[in-house]
Amino acid sequence: MNKKLAFLIGIMAFFMIKMSAQDYKYGIYVGGGLNTMNLSSDMYYDDSEVITKTVVHGADTSYTAHYMPIENADVKPMASFSLGAYYEMPMSEIVWLQMHLHYNRYGYRISGIVNQPNYNDNSSVEYKYNGTLKMSNISASILLKFNVLQEKLSIVAGVTPSYCILMSKDVERGPLHKTLSYNSKDDYKAFNICGTIGFTYYYDAIFVSLKANIGIMDVLKVKEPYILPEDKYTILYRYTETKSKTNSVYATVGYRF
Repeated sequence: MNKKLAFLIGIMAFFMIKMSAQDYKYGIYVGGGLNTMNLSSDMYYDDSEVITKTVVHGADTSYTAHYMPIENADVKPMASFSLGAYYEMPMSEIVWLQMHLHYNRYGYRISGIVNQPNYNDNSSVEYKYNGTLKMSNISASILLKFNVLQEKLSIVAGVTPSYCILMSKDVERGPLHKTLSYNSKDDYKAFNICGTIGFTYYYDAIFVSLKANIGIMDVLKVKEPYILPEDKYTILYRYTETKSKTNSVYATVGYRF
């Protein structure tokens, strides 16, 4: 098992032991919202296909990997889904410690125009580009809850580490609008951390929450693209000097036991 995923599960297991305490509470919830990625302009490249250029120097042949920039790129949020459970225990009359374990699915969309070069005759073909990244995560939020209105209204703040269990990208590109689907785990880090802030309103056992997750770490792997020397056809590529943080806002409704 991946060490980071085991760490998340270990956090929850430790606090579940505390459930023998008399004042603990727990609940379940479901909801959704919007998620996007805060990207720098360096990200705006067609990563579904990297073009290679062959350069001949006498008897030597070298291969260079080239990005195709996406012009007028537009990044749009996607709908997110969340399903989870939490456990909380008091630290004082006002402050409680909350632990959440939840599944969420989110992503983002990017669109624009790409000029694909033909190095044989120096021509190019312009086409529309639409890419959709989808991520499925297991997250374990660690939050402090502050009761501000006789246990009817509370404010929460903390951190949410998460681990991506499934990631894929669908790209519609080219003059024929060919659709490509591929696993992009090689381009994205599976482990992510966000800061979390929000509030919860309780009506007896029913509660509604509104939370925002603000990305702390970049999730794109940053490395220059290169070609495998053993075959000179397989391109391994990453992103260079790119900022990439995930941000989301979501609402949930749940039941407290």
